[in-house]
Amino acid sequence: MSGNSIDNNIKDFFKDGILPTMVYISKQKSSADKISRPLHSHESICEILLVYKGKGTYQVNSNIYPIEEGCIAYYNQKDLHEIASSEETDIGHFCIGITNLHLKNRKPNQTTEETGPFVRHAGSLFPFLKQTCEQIYDLEGVNQAGKIASQLLCAAFTVITTQLNTFPQASMEDPKEEEFVTRILNYLNEHFMETLTLEQIAMDLNCSAPYISHCFKRATKTTPMKYIVRRRIGLAQTLLISTDFSATQIATMVGYDNTNYFSTMFRQIVGVTPIKYRKMYLKQLRGSRDQS
Repeated sequence: MSGNSIDNNIKDFFKDGILPTMVYISKQKSSADKISRPLHSHESICEILLVYKGKGTYQVNSNIYPIEEGCIAYYNQKDLHEIASSEETDIGHFCIGITNLHLKNRKPNQTTEETGPFVRHAGSLFPFLKQTCEQIYDLEGVNQAGKIASQLLCAAFTVITTQLNTFPQASMEDPKEEEFVTRILNYLNEHFMETLTLEQIAMDLNCSAPYISHCFKRATKTTPMKYIVRRRIGLAQTLLISTDFSATQIATMVGYDNTNYFSTMFRQIVGVTPIKYRKMYLKQLRGSRDQS
């Protein structure tokens, strides 16, 4: 294949032939020390996750999908997302953060269409993709040549994973209920750092509190108030990773006046204290800390 032919093929896949930039890669080990990463989003980064061990769920906005070894999970910038284990151990996975991704006929930093699919199965390509992630992770922390190689491998990984066959998905049977849950989610995502009660939410949405709780829990497997807490903790995790703000400062930034209460909720959900989480995550991170 000639050089011009390769260039044209790249331009057919990536807009103007510009390769995406890998911002970071992290490796979550499958261990008994479960570390939760509640719902969170990134303003200018998309992610592709490869599950190499374990089972659980992957939530994108109001949609929840089952995941297991061999699954690829996709995240478009600004979408809320969370991966959760259904076992006693964490889900072993690689997470690659990418920016400047311009796939043909898609918006910037969009790994999949706005409506999905958000989960696909790697099938027979799983061993190859897992090895590729291992190489990217190892090379990123070596030297400048390693960083260049990891960037190129990331581009290849992106090409392959965005062409996989669709993994079966489930959706709500009642489209009206799905629309209402979306309204609740939009409201909570806009106001989660404010002081809210279920009654206030119901009043603002012009609906009864019991009906909101019923519909929301049926769709998301959690309550509106627990969702608010997980959103706050998810944002706190991003700030712990991306900044050097103290736990006290971050507590205030995500809506908690009491630092001790914030630390208690953080440990209850994540499994460790805020500062220990920062140290653990950064130790496993390769690349930039910026996850905004």
